[in-house]
Amino acid sequence: MQGKSIINNSVKIVLCILIFLVLVQGVQAAENYTFVTKWGINGSGDGQFDQPLGIAVDSLDNVYVSDWGNHRIQKFSSTGTFLAKWGINGSGDGQFFRPTGVAVDSTGNVYVVDYGNDRTQKFSSTGTFLAKWGINGSGDGQFFRPWGVAVNSTGNVYVADLGNSRIQKFSPTGTFITKLGSEGSGDGQFLSPWGVAVDSSGNVYVADTSNRRIQKFGSDGTFLAKWGSYGSGDGQFSDLRGVAVDSSGNIYVADTGNNRIQKFAPSSSTPAVTGISPATGTTNGGTTVTITGSGFIGATAVNFGSTAATGVTVVSATSITATSPAHAAGIVDVTVTTPSGTSATSAADKFTYGGVPAANFTGTPTSGNTPLTVQFTDSSINMLTYSSAQNQQES
Repeated sequence: MQGKSIINNSVKIVLCILIFLVLVQGVQAAENYTFVTKWGINGSGDGQFDQPLGIAVDSLDNVYVSDWGNHRIQKFSSTGTFLAKWGINGSGDGQFFRPTGVAVDSTGNVYVVDYGNDRTQKFSSTGTFLAKWGINGSGDGQFFRPWGVAVNSTGNVYVADLGNSRIQKFSPTGTFITKLGSEGSGDGQFLSPWGVAVDSSGNVYVADTSNRRIQKFGSDGTFLAKWGSYGSGDGQFSDLRGVAVDSSGNIYVADTGNNRIQKFAPSSSTPAVTGISPATGTTNGGTTVTITGSGFIGATAVNFGSTAATGVTVVSATSITATSPAHAAGIVDVTVTTPSGTSATSAADKFTYGGVPAANFTGTPTSGNTPLTVQFTDSSINMLTYSSAQNQQES
């Protein structure tokens, strides 16, 4: 079992991102915010906390907090007035061992990830136990250290099954529906996914923690997009733990290792490619290329001519890395496709495939100091790549 040390560095950031989302729900433009109130101190009494972790808000603006160290859920008004609590340390119905994620559906039912008991529990808005599902394991409907939870508009429940590197989807009563992902770093695979969120269209976003990226799926589980890489630059992550989405489709990520929150907007314009580096490679493929431009978030494909690239990583809205596929000699356009469209071809997106360079020697050495000129030319593109003149010493 993972102890408190696992969450010490992430608790505040995960809590902050979710509180932030409550404040900005529905806001379209940048605004200033004024501190309103706060509540809670360390302890076990009503309204006190021992490492509060998950937070959710219902349609009446009541606030639900998973109180990790006190093994309970607490309910408050929007002003912080204590309303109710439920749960004690244990494994019975309505009991918890380290509750983590919490979510509320459109009718006010509350879903809690019972991390230490490897299960999810469902309650009414007043804390009445309604259902539970899950045991320790790797089968369908089983969990190994689940963490995050989200509910879509139809009441289906998504649980981030961290230890099994997957997302599981359930009906509102806990019937297993499907699962997303397997362990790995390919598209649709995960390494320790901590967070999950669902937008108003039913798309699913996953904080793929150890792969340092966000992945997006359709409501049917189809992989749609990914972005992020390891680092501290814009659009890069270090140990991301939480993800959330607002009503406008903006994505918020708790970038725990970098001690910050990052916000990503869905691209509303067609992507554009403004540069390729390097811009040449062999016909065998395998050249790692950095593509610069704009509108790359949510990219679904990169093509060299009509051939799909491999190893595509959306580093940020303005940068993608990809590996060139094998291709016949010649010049091709490198295009980027997102849900908003495919980049138009231009002089800036050209990539040249060449063959093995051939060495052509020019100049006839004679006695004396006649220069010998050596030129290396790539015969497939007729490009001079090296030239040197040397004096021929008399023999």
